[in-house]
Amino acid sequence: MQAILRSLRLLILGVTLFVPAFAVATVGAGAANAGSIYEIKFAPGTDHASVSGAVIRGDADTYVLEARAGQTLTTDLSSVEGNARFTTTAPDGRVLCVEETWSRITLPQSGYYTISVAPSRGNATYTLSVRIV
Repeated sequence: MQAILRSLRLLILGVTLFVPAFAVATVGAGAANAGSIYEIKFAPGTDHASVSGAVIRGDADTYVLEARAGQTLTTDLSSVEGNARFTTTAPDGRVLCVEETWSRITLPQSGYYTISVAPSRGNATYTLSVRIV
């Protein structure tokens, strides 16, 4: 039973990652590059995490995190040159915010949310902070 649940979780994660990655690849400039995909996990007993990265023009780094309906997701993005933006997508593929540097969203459903970070110009070095309460 445990193996079946794990397989189902991986299948759901794979489908959840496909829709935003496809959208980024078809909408973004320089669509030939797919960027990287990472999972955000919170340390035990915490409600927040920060990740740092660098993304080149035409690419996007995509972060995936699991959350429940009704929780509040606060996202804050800072970049060295102020040139990074993020887009948040719900598990059903609905885009909740586009090209932001900060947002607070009450999550509409349970599942895997994606946050895609891309440069607004040039290359971007960034820190992405997320909190779920």
